[in-house]
Amino acid sequence: MSVIGCLLANQKGGCQSGPLLEVPCKQKAGQCSGGKSEDVLYILEISTDGPITSGAQAKVNVTLFLTNGSTTLAADPNMYYFHWAYSPLLLTHKLENESSSSITLLGSEPGNYSISVRVNEGHCHSCHQVARNTTYLVVTNSIVGNLSASQSDGTNSSIRNGFIEATDSNVNLSFKIHDPSDFFKIAKFKYLWTLGDGSEIVTDEPYTYHNYCTPGRYGVSLRITAQVPRHGGHKETKSGSFAAELTLLDVLRNITFSGPLEVEVNENFKVLLHFIGSPPMKVCWLMKSDCVSLSGPDCHSMVINKTTYNIRHAFKTAGHYCLSVRAENDVSVLQNYHSIEVHSTGIYPLWFILPCCVFIVLAFGIIFFILFRSGRNSHSHQKIPIEVADFDFSPQNEDHGSLSRETAEDYGFCAYCTMDLNQNDREVEAEKQPLLLQSGQPARNYTL
Repeated sequence: MSVIGCLLANQKGGCQSGPLLEVPCKQKAGQCSGGKSEDVLYILEISTDGPITSGAQAKVNVTLFLTNGSTTLAADPNMYYFHWAYSPLLLTHKLENESSSSITLLGSEPGNYSISVRVNEGHCHSCHQVARNTTYLVVTNSIVGNLSASQSDGTNSSIRNGFIEATDSNVNLSFKIHDPSDFFKIAKFKYLWTLGDGSEIVTDEPYTYHNYCTPGRYGVSLRITAQVPRHGGHKETKSGSFAAELTLLDVLRNITFSGPLEVEVNENFKVLLHFIGSPPMKVCWLMKSDCVSLSGPDCHSMVINKTTYNIRHAFKTAGHYCLSVRAENDVSVLQNYHSIEVHSTGIYPLWFILPCCVFIVLAFGIIFFILFRSGRNSHSHQKIPIEVADFDFSPQNEDHGSLSRETAEDYGFCAYCTMDLNQNDREVEAEKQPLLLQSGQPARNYTL
């Protein structure tokens, strides 16, 4: 803690009584107003390293500066006298160096103690003070420190700090004790971590890791117990409780587009963006002929608390366009692109017309090829002569009659009409007879 006190004094003669100006530590020296150009402005800055735990020590430091508006110099403390007021705290050490004075105080009981200092010139103790300032030292029975959370974003060099972290990745919870006087240097600690999702972990070290799978808000608390060795061999127990709310968000994993890939000029183009990740998020989009990386203020930006967003746009000219979209939440950044073809009104896209034309030409070509082949085959076909036998089944009266008569004369009866011949004779005789009688005329030829 640090505050600044300012006072104006005349350069020409000793100390001059005047009003005391006390200014907060955040106010710069040049902001102290009043006085003329020949006046000197005294600036007294005071700070302490509190708060501290009861039984520990704190250091309070003051520094005196002189400025004339353009130059600021640290005053020599040997030329000034510093009056300290710190009761009921106990002074254990005092030190003055080239530009400052400091004291070390012991706080045995809890409380909020006022510590003030006023400065006089060393040769004029009866004069009014040159500067004065006051600070406060907080002494508490509890352990003093800070609970923090951090998370690696996937690289060894980048760490995300704060209580907004990503799911499905280890969150590092840690505690840093505030012990400027090393009061807890040899103490033994126990840390009880309550992680907000039903899990509890006890450690001897001031840190732990935990993986949260579901986005949401988790109340994290830490209970610390320390055994501090004291004089006489007994131990003093100190404790402290700390709590924080941890917010877990899903990392942005994808941006999907639901909308047409082709539109016509002046047609109302609509596309639905779907973000796979946790809101709230900052969304920035830009429609241009080329896909671009969105990092500046040129895009259309908004903050949304949902995972979908509608974009409407009307194209004035035909051509190829790219919709660039960038989304960012507290744990991740993602960018994606969507290509759109814009056509003039009534003109169908060439990629559809050309295949249709090619298909029609090929179909006609195949038909003409088949017809051409059929015509050639009909003209080149040769006639093949086929010989067909012409059998005359009409009886030859002369030859057949003489044969029958001769046979009848030999046997004296019709040998073919009686059943007296035995079976073997009939078969032999039948084998001798011709199946068909030739007409004596040549075979006829037929041509196909």
